[in-house]
Amino acid sequence: MSAQKLSIIAVDKQGENVLFVDPVDYRVLETITQLPSAPHELILLQEYDKAYVPIYGDGIHGDNPHPQHKVAVFSLSQQALIGFIELAPLESPHTGQLGSDGLVYLCCENSAAIAVIDPTTDQLVRKITLPTKNCHRLAIAPTGDKLYTENEEDNSLCVVALNEGQGKLLHTLPLTEPSNGITIAPNGSRLILSSGETPQLFILDLKTHQWLDPIPLTAHQRPCQVVRYRDDGKVLVAIGDQEPVITLFDQLLTPLASVTVGEKPMDAAFSPDGNLLIVANESAGNWSVIELTTYQVIAQPPIGKGCETLSYFVSHS
Repeated sequence: MSAQKLSIIAVDKQGENVLFVDPVDYRVLETITQLPSAPHELILLQEYDKAYVPIYGDGIHGDNPHPQHKVAVFSLSQQALIGFIELAPLESPHTGQLGSDGLVYLCCENSAAIAVIDPTTDQLVRKITLPTKNCHRLAIAPTGDKLYTENEEDNSLCVVALNEGQGKLLHTLPLTEPSNGITIAPNGSRLILSSGETPQLFILDLKTHQWLDPIPLTAHQRPCQVVRYRDDGKVLVAIGDQEPVITLFDQLLTPLASVTVGEKPMDAAFSPDGNLLIVANESAGNWSVIELTTYQVIAQPPIGKGCETLSYFVSHS
């Protein structure tokens, strides 16, 4: 019988590497260097023993003049790069997610499209056309029937039906401000969208598609970058954009604590047991490890040159 081992995979965007890291002492176990310029984001595919790392380009959202068109494929058990998915003519792949139908849906910003990838073959199987070239991040409802894209500077949110043909655009919901991050509660009740202009969160009721009262981020001076739920839905983290602070909320969206972290926090990962939150501080070149019963930073190990995102996973050896 194969043994299970907990590990961490991280995208070191500044170092243009992918790292495999020990989850106890945070030693870097493997550094994968054979990547094209500017790897962004991370899609963990635990069921397939894989992770995808989109190769976005050297720009930022809304301004990516040299877009890339590949996705790097990693074996989790081998801790190795095993190939690339060619997306051309689609460009600027960024955030993606595995759907309940077993396919990966991936924003391709400059192409105003969502790439649909079969992870059993690592092949592009189709695309879903969108009305915007600012589709930067997406989230899929737990029911698997709808996909939502936040469209950054377009001040809009696209709603796509995944259970109608090859994917059908249902609505484009207007926003009063640009957006940054997007996530959906694991119980499917709410969509959380972070403003890209002011420090607040927008809340969409997914049963009615009506906006609820926004939630201010009182400990933040700037907008929030990323929002992410713990798997059980009982904790939500809002990560400051260019600001070393995060705020934690409970399942009722009541603030729990605000925590000071490192310079330019980008993304975070909850430990599988739910006791820790690790925040990747890209400009600081370190991680903030937060204990979730005390809301204290208990470690700040240097990792790579500047990690953007990370995830825990279980490998079999």
